Amino acid sequence: MKLSPWEPDLKTVVGRIDDGDIDLQPEFQRQEIWPVAKKKRLIDTIIRGWSIPPVFLVVVADGRMDVLDGQQRLAAIRDFIRNDFAVDGSITPPDDSVSALDGMFYNMLPAGQRRILDQYTLRCFKITDYRPDEPSELFYRLNQPTMLTAGEQRNAFFGPAREQLKVLVKKFEELGNNKSTIGFSNARLAYDDIVARLLVFIEANTIGIKGTESTISQRFKERAEFDHQVYRAADLAVERFSTARTRADSMRLNKASSLSWLLFFTRFDADENPNPLFMDFFSDLRSRSPEHPLTSAAVELFHDRSSLRVTDVSSVVYRDFVLWLVYLAEFGGEPPRRVLTDEVIEVVNEAEAANLPEALATHLNSQRWSRLK
Repeated sequence: MKLSPWEPDLKTVVGRIDDGDIDLQPEFQRQEIWPVAKKKRLIDTIIRGWSIPPVFLVVVADGRMDVLDGQQRLAAIRDFIRNDFAVDGSITPPDDSVSALDGMFYNMLPAGQRRILDQYTLRCFKITDYRPDEPSELFYRLNQPTMLTAGEQRNAFFGPAREQLKVLVKKFEELGNNKSTIGFSNARLAYDDIVARLLVFIEANTIGIKGTESTISQRFKERAEFDHQVYRAADLAVERFSTARTRADSMRLNKASSLSWLLFFTRFDADENPNPLFMDFFSDLRSRSPEHPLTSAAVELFHDRSSLRVTDVSSVVYRDFVLWLVYLAEFGGEPPRRVLTDEVIEVVNEAEAANLPEALATHLNSQRWSRLK
């Protein structure tokens, strides 16, 4: 990987942003999250002539550049030039020259001051000749002090696996899955995290592996894409999840429960048809207090393991199992060929409502159940 210094002035960089030569929102980046107060402090720093951290740009196709690090700073500069906010002359330490500009938008600045601002030099590094995992490693190291989510860190990886992931997430959103329909948004790349885990589980052909951040991230550091069957299975799960969600009156999911539903639909082969009404049936059970105590216990276990110890292998397996328990025992759903109905029957026969977790721990062969095919 080669890093070449580039020191354009502020006006040049903003012009490149406006022309689309510099992309502040490449797919791996988080959204612009700086509050106005923080943007004003950055502009104050520039007006004082102080140094700001360098910007790192990944050179991609046609000479365009994706911002690897420095997105929030560049967005703040762009917004000030667009007159979205004014100078705050009260920021400490006091400075008479800055105080004189208090309340002024960019287009109100004295010509001389505006010229000095336009000519402020930004330190940048252009990244070229890189392997797929190298920009992401640099991104990790630059952002270690900040609280990036797993999705934000992982989606800085460049390579075919990441591109497949982004296509699936885009489809997930285009099919109407958003905060108003499932209860949470993709603001911190939550959907990316869910679909990344789905792909890794399908490729491993089991949910019985530890879905740690390092395990998931390691797969996306690799240069190989997911094969067609894995990708198609994830794509089909997204479609079936979305179809079922449209039949439900209201869904309040989180990352853990959404992943479990996607895994539920993954077990159906392409020629098998899951009943799209089951998601609505299951989501309504908690408010209807089902008559069968085992069903009530199963629903509560699903929600408990969706909010506590959510990535534990046992939690992922138990959530998956109780969805099938309700689907087969209460909803009357036709099981796909790959579901081990004998496992469900054995647990149902042994479990009392109050001891469902104990029955699962004792009688469920987690390793066998965890296999997706």
